[in-house]
Amino acid sequence: MSESQGLLQHFRAHLRITGEDLDAELQQCMMAAIASAEHAIGSVILLSDVTLETSFAPSLTLRKPLIGVASVKVDDVTLEQDLYNTDGNVLTFDESVSGESVVVNYRAGFVPIPADMLAALMLHASSLFGNPLDSVETLPKASANLLRPYRSWGLGK
Repeated sequence: MSESQGLLQHFRAHLRITGEDLDAELQQCMMAAIASAEHAIGSVILLSDVTLETSFAPSLTLRKPLIGVASVKVDDVTLEQDLYNTDGNVLTFDESVSGESVVVNYRAGFVPIPADMLAALMLHASSLFGNPLDSVETLPKASANLLRPYRSWGLGK
């Protein structure tokens, strides 16, 4: 079972829905809640494969929480692992590496999703499901408070 299917089952149980008739709508609400929370905290929540395409710089900040780097290309040439390293979510190139463009494929996300973060997602998705016409300008206050410890302030690590 995929992580998103597990979240859907958890969300269904949270709402005390026993059938699968509303799964498409529930999935949409859950994915919207995850996207909103990811924007709010500046991190990847659902385990994901991420690609960063950017101009070359001696170090790059990847999205948190970094699980691992799959590949790094500089000017379409795949680098050996000894030509870069990671510290936290910062990827730094060896001094011998230079170029114009960089493509980094990596994996990021929470494994498992912490209980307080999961509660925030359920509360927000429930709000989206229960009030589809209501304004969704901000996260529900309870969700925002539960996510506060995970907020990234852009300081790299």
